[in-house]
Amino acid sequence: MRKIEKLSVTWSGLLPVIAKSLEEWRPPKQKSEIAYRDNLLFYMREILPEDANIEKEFRHRGTTMDLWLGWKGMIANDELAFELKINLKKKSDFDRLIGQIEGLDPRKNKTVVVLIGNTDPTLLFRLKEKYRNEIEGNFPTMAIITIPVTEE
Repeated sequence: MRKIEKLSVTWSGLLPVIAKSLEEWRPPKQKSEIAYRDNLLFYMREILPEDANIEKEFRHRGTTMDLWLGWKGMIANDELAFELKINLKKKSDFDRLIGQIEGLDPRKNKTVVVLIGNTDPTLLFRLKEKYRNEIEGNFPTMAIITIPVTEE
């Protein structure tokens, strides 16, 4: 587990650095989305600088996000919203996730979607297609990270 350094965020940007760090997160199997969120919160507190503020169930921008990160940078401050979803396999869960993401407004606000466990490849493809501009644009505002779950 590598600590996130302010210089790397200044150079590369908060969203790509956090996304890369999340790809290294390997939570043990949990019973609920809330347990995964709390595990991710603990992981983030371990890798972030002390002056970074990360909170759960944060009410901001007219919605509640699973996690919120407030970053105090060397040159500028930034923030990220996190939305977590476990075992995205059903169309109804996909539709609900889209509604939650839209509430975060990823066209204007930096957003990280963390898909944990078993994710239907078709739904993942649809999600990436829907937010292609936000993920791949000149100034990305969104990342989608898939996290496998280990049995313990």
